[in-house]
Amino acid sequence: MNQEIIGKNIKQKREDAGLTQADFAERSDVSVVHISHIENGKAKMSQDLMLTMCHVLKCTPNDIFEGAYTWLAADNDSQVEASLNSDDQLLLQHIRAFLSKRHGE
Repeated sequence: MNQEIIGKNIKQKREDAGLTQADFAERSDVSVVHISHIENGKAKMSQDLMLTMCHVLKCTPNDIFEGAYTWLAADNDSQVEASLNSDDQLLLQHIRAFLSKRHGE
């Protein structure tokens, strides 16, 4: 997962929403320094923080992760998931659960 791309995506969404880093940090319940580090690709965020940021920015995890993964050629999703490290597999499971709830599945 490319943290720099994720950070750029978050920064763009924040700016599109007309939020300063200070406003975004306050609404996301983290420090401005942490927001800066995330936006510059120097810090990772927890799954809970990612979902909070999506809520504040009125976007989806897909918007945040767009372009951050290079998918491997695979016959099916299970092969792709198996190629991820355990943290990314857990994150993928949380994203699927979040999207399922959001779409009433």
